[in-house]
Amino acid sequence: MKILLTGSSGFMGTHLLPLLKNYDVVLWDKKDGNDIFSEKFEEAVNNCAVVIHLAAMTDVEKSKRDSEPFYMVNVFGTARVAYLCCKYKKKLIYLSTVQILKPHVAPYADSKYHAEQIVKIASKFTPTVILRIYNVFGSGMHNNIGSIINLFLKNKKIEIYGDGSAKRDFIHIRDVVAIIHDSLKPKWNNQIVEVGTGKGTSIKELATLFANYRSCSIKYLKGKKQTRWPLANTQLLKKLYDKKLTTNLKKDILELCQAD
Repeated sequence: MKILLTGSSGFMGTHLLPLLKNYDVVLWDKKDGNDIFSEKFEEAVNNCAVVIHLAAMTDVEKSKRDSEPFYMVNVFGTARVAYLCCKYKKKLIYLSTVQILKPHVAPYADSKYHAEQIVKIASKFTPTVILRIYNVFGSGMHNNIGSIINLFLKNKKIEIYGDGSAKRDFIHIRDVVAIIHDSLKPKWNNQIVEVGTGKGTSIKELATLFANYRSCSIKYLKGKKQTRWPLANTQLLKKLYDKKLTTNLKKDILELCQAD
């Protein structure tokens, strides 16, 4: 099977690649001079069996300052990928986000919402899989993926807005890429799957773990509250994915802190 992987040099792409070693994988990333808007991209889609579409702009705060590039890449870029998959009848695996559930929060969330709608339409004409990723973390994170875990890991001070009671559903990148790999199977076709653990961890609990591992204190800031997000509904994920998730927040965060 030949796979076209967009966003191949990003956080998820670099973790996914080792799982695709038995496939013929075509890497496609703007960092390497390969643009999804280029003419040669159409030929790349035509010559593959599956497109795994990871390419996206993900910096939430930056999207609030300059939204146009986010709509260009995340919406119109995804529209082009979906159109070509429909034109050549190729399977499309699309990485969505929990943030589409609250598109008003930021232009990033809104752009991903509209992109997901486009892929839903594409599913009428070619096989698609929408993986709606919750709060993914792991080695190789960077600030523009908007991970609070990365902020707690990299910033000198651990700061919490509000009282820290807001909960989030954290899932390790190794589980996410294993699920992406599994979604190549036909049984995933035309499914929208929430990819999380279904378990909530409060921001205060998370900050306490980092404070203990990094031997630093927590500062509470007033004037801004953390957005509250739902937990993943894992019923469909458990039906399709027959392996147990390996995410262990205490162990995984300790490893991140020790490696940093």
